[in-house]
Amino acid sequence: MDWVFLSFGGFLIGSVMYTGWYTTRHEPEAKPGYAFIGLGIFVVVVINTWLDFSRHISNWFRTATLFGYLLVAFGLFLITRERRQRERNE
Repeated sequence: MDWVFLSFGGFLIGSVMYTGWYTTRHEPEAKPGYAFIGLGIFVVVVINTWLDFSRHISNWFRTATLFGYLLVAFGLFLITRERRQRERNE
């Protein structure tokens, strides 16, 4: 389960990087905001992964954390999809 946790964390970081890259190409003023969001997500993923590997973590905590990661990734997907649709319509 540790490696699944780590892979979902990596997926979340990748999702933020892609959404930030896609957004800041068209909205450069959003760069500082995405930089802080990305840094915050990176810190949370690193801390949660370290805790998961170094301590015995219950499955409910892992499940809740993975669900939170999934919600954030889905939100990033929705942002990117809306921006692509707006770009196609223009």
